[in-house]
Amino acid sequence: KAKIFSSLDLASGYWHVPIHPKDTEKLAFCTNFGLYEWCRLPFGIKVAPAIFNRLIRRILTKYKIDFACNYFDDIIVYSSSELEHWKHLKTIFEICEKENIKLKLSKCVFAQTKISFLGYEIEQGKVSPNNANIETIKKLQPPTNVKELQRFLGSVNVYNKFIPQYAKLRYPLNQLLKKDVKFNWTNECQDAFDKLKETLTTKPVLNLYNPDVTCHVFVDASQKSVGAVLKQPDASDVLHPIAYHSRTLRDYEKNYAITELECLAIVDALDKFYYYLHGQKFVIHTDHAALVWLKNVKNLRGRLFRWSLKLSMFDYEIKYQKGCTNIEADMLSRHPVSHHLQHAVHLLDINEIKTQQKNDNLCGPKYHEVKDVIVIKKRNLYKIVVPFSLRLKLLNQAHEQFGHPGVQKMLNLITPQYYWPNITSDITEFVKHCSICQLNKKRKQKRFGLLQQVPPTSTPFECISVDTVGGFNYYNSTKKFLHIVIDHATRHVWAFPSKNENSETYINILKQIFQIQVPVKLLTDRNAAFTSSRFKKFLRNYNVKHLLTTAHHPQTNGKVERVNQSLVTRLKCKVNSTSTKVPWTKLLESVTNEYNLTPHSITKYPPAYLLLGTLPYDSPIGQNSYYEPVNEARNLALQRTIDYHNKNKIRYDARFVDKKFNPGDLVVYEEFHYPNTRKLTPPFSGPYEVIKQCSEVTYEINKPNPLTKQATQIVHISKLRCFHSPDKLKLSHE
Repeated sequence: KAKIFSSLDLASGYWHVPIHPKDTEKLAFCTNFGLYEWCRLPFGIKVAPAIFNRLIRRILTKYKIDFACNYFDDIIVYSSSELEHWKHLKTIFEICEKENIKLKLSKCVFAQTKISFLGYEIEQGKVSPNNANIETIKKLQPPTNVKELQRFLGSVNVYNKFIPQYAKLRYPLNQLLKKDVKFNWTNECQDAFDKLKETLTTKPVLNLYNPDVTCHVFVDASQKSVGAVLKQPDASDVLHPIAYHSRTLRDYEKNYAITELECLAIVDALDKFYYYLHGQKFVIHTDHAALVWLKNVKNLRGRLFRWSLKLSMFDYEIKYQKGCTNIEADMLSRHPVSHHLQHAVHLLDINEIKTQQKNDNLCGPKYHEVKDVIVIKKRNLYKIVVPFSLRLKLLNQAHEQFGHPGVQKMLNLITPQYYWPNITSDITEFVKHCSICQLNKKRKQKRFGLLQQVPPTSTPFECISVDTVGGFNYYNSTKKFLHIVIDHATRHVWAFPSKNENSETYINILKQIFQIQVPVKLLTDRNAAFTSSRFKKFLRNYNVKHLLTTAHHPQTNGKVERVNQSLVTRLKCKVNSTSTKVPWTKLLESVTNEYNLTPHSITKYPPAYLLLGTLPYDSPIGQNSYYEPVNEARNLALQRTIDYHNKNKIRYDARFVDKKFNPGDLVVYEEFHYPNTRKLTPPFSGPYEVIKQCSEVTYEINKPNPLTKQATQIVHISKLRCFHSPDKLKLSHE
């Protein structure tokens, strides 16, 4: 009904959205002139389009606007008369002023009877392709390669709903897009190219959907596909198309009876045109008389019954129309837009089998000849005996054409038609040596490496560990890191909050620890701060031996990793037990003291007692010697630690297997799974060569280290898997 249109464009749309002060640091970026943070929503952020579009939609909904809609920063205003349109524009401008929305005048168009919006030209009751886009398509030259053809079809496909017989017109061009088909631009392709351009340049027009007019859905089905056309009548009761739709049948749908296919066409059309039809009464035209009774028949069963339930949510009537008069839908069902490419799969050519069977001189007491092909009868089924020279080819064909299946699925694929002695063992070996499978599949097998132990210590400061926990920046403090230091012998903990985790921070922390006593050894992970030259120099000055864990194996530093969980849990209890907003840094000291005064679950003594001889509390009856003397307690704590490790080792080793690699062995490495790791990233990388064995469970492999720029890395054996080179594959006959 709208006759007058205006298009409004927002100036620098995303910059209308302010960023919360607490979140500006997430949008920081570094330049030659320093670090900057966005105060307004920038372009290029992944969530920016959704945030901005939702914001504009909410503003229009807030003022109950029903004469305008937006697509991102474009707002279209439509009215049925010029006077009404000026009132609508005034309302929109007042809203923009209230909400502090700025428009770009040079891109705004006001009070037009025809307007360009999102690549379409819109006027009263009609929509057609944009002239500028059509002119661009008109000037396109015939493509010379697949990429150029894809660009052309992509630009035309935007307007496919305007083109009758679209699938039929582009069929010759589709053939050039198929895999392993040489690009050959024939006269047929040129004709199709010219017809598509000509169809668009004649300005095809679809009528706009009118919710006050009855819809008519024309459907039809063939043995290959289903098709539909949505139409509405005009003032003179002549039906005009609103949209076209067609698709090919899936493999299982081709087994349907014709009645089921016609019903499928209706269900598919209603799914496609759901937003036009739901809640409205409409008419379905079909060229199959059996469906006229679908709505009224009783005792429907099977697929028709389920579809009838689905159709029951719509208000419709079915009218019979002969296929010869239902031209558009009938054409669409016989010339569909292809959704599924059909591939004829031939694992081996029959002539090739005959030739190679003769060349390989196959013979056996149970072999027979059927049509010059040597076969064997197994369970009343003749199976082709595959000659030696074709066995590897058959395995390759089946494995690659069917998506790298496992051993059992390969057996199920090949054994119904083919046979040779030891086929099961050959398939097993082939799958085991597939390099693609080894890098992309996680097999259900025990990991390598039995449980080891960091040498236990009996005296304080013989060995200490350092680790960091992040994510504290939202708890009433600007400090977002918690650095934890633990003494191995006594389990005594020191905790330090900070704003960063660089070398300078760790050096300052360790200086405070060294004021108590300088340790003999320091165990850390391979964080860049710990491997920096400055940190190494600091440790050399104090004559402290630096121990590093293997890459992505925090279990090596298990004592401090376990303490991380305990302290964080205690902090949660403290922070969430009070309604007042106390910074977590102020609660940290009391949490650490409480931990050090609590008896450890393994040593049975408080860490503060083993280090300093401090009791958790005084005895009410004056019995202040309820623990053994400190030196004796330390020896007992050491023995209990060893006993606990031996007990834990039995449970751990049951889930792992012992494995030894030799220098020169090939392995694959299980990459660390980061939270932002892409779904299709291979879980393993490699193959790599083992350089040497560094300990019982650590090996040096020739995997480059991107952080240290070294050509090798020391890794834990649990991250390694044996790599079986395809070059070393040998079948049973070889």
